[in-house]
Amino acid sequence: MTENDIKGLMEKYLNGTITEGEEKLLEQFDGILLSKNEKVNFKSEIHKAKVKQNLSHSIHKKGKTKSLKWLRIAASWALIISFGIVAYNWSNKNVQQEPIAEIVEHTDWGQKLNVTLADGTKVVLNSGSTLCFPERFEGNSREVELMGEAFFEVVKNRNKPFVIRSGDITTTVLGTSFNINAYPDKEEVAVTLATGKVKIASTDSTVFISPNQQAVFDHLNKTLSTFQVEINPYIDWKNGIIHINDATLAETTAILERWYGVSFVFENEKLKQCHITATYDNQTLATVLESIKHVKKGMAYEYLGDHKILIKGSCND
Repeated sequence: MTENDIKGLMEKYLNGTITEGEEKLLEQFDGILLSKNEKVNFKSEIHKAKVKQNLSHSIHKKGKTKSLKWLRIAASWALIISFGIVAYNWSNKNVQQEPIAEIVEHTDWGQKLNVTLADGTKVVLNSGSTLCFPERFEGNSREVELMGEAFFEVVKNRNKPFVIRSGDITTTVLGTSFNINAYPDKEEVAVTLATGKVKIASTDSTVFISPNQQAVFDHLNKTLSTFQVEINPYIDWKNGIIHINDATLAETTAILERWYGVSFVFENEKLKQCHITATYDNQTLATVLESIKHVKKGMAYEYLGDHKILIKGSCND
């Protein structure tokens, strides 16, 4: 039944020209619509009483009250309220804002990206990462989704928490700066806090961390643990600095793959277990490889083309 149909039948009902079939149709429409919309559309019992009062006044102005049966008055009242609900919903739809667009920012290997969100929050997206966020934040929270690694400087808003979903964990803040490392190929998700305070929650656990603390979620064991850390090694990547602390060559080359957009292959499996500790400040890939070769005697590398690099020889720790 359209809005015009309702108007027409209501006029017939109030001037006494409605047929029995049309009246039954109205009564049926009244019952269904009111049962579905009463709680949603009446702001309060006071609002409901005012609508009823205004309706009664409108009917009396028509001069029809004395000639109508009480049942018909009640039905008319229900009908006009129903019509009011239709009009209310229709007007709301017309003033509704356009759907909020979902924005997806992605970085390939070897790329980094600075993103500013609608609330002014700044995000540095590391290579091989994806950030999904709305064009504007509405409702009671500011929610984004991260796959990969990013450093966040969240604008403070006590009334609207900032929520980052990273696979199995959710990080909630009001305003602070922190790093999230949540690459899908890693066994752990790490949230490292620079300033402020954040809440990290998994399905089974919730922890709060303070500056220079890190929360680590283990995908395999579904455990959430906290640690005291030195913050710089976890956030210096946004300034072009790579920290490698007693990492295997397999772990090191995984970092270099993301950082420089290349891929590594190994001549033998033993090479992968070679351990490295180093810091590289905005160095080229060639400089990094030469440095590793110099420290690890017997190890060599070879460019294979198509951005592939072969690690060969032996590793003497």
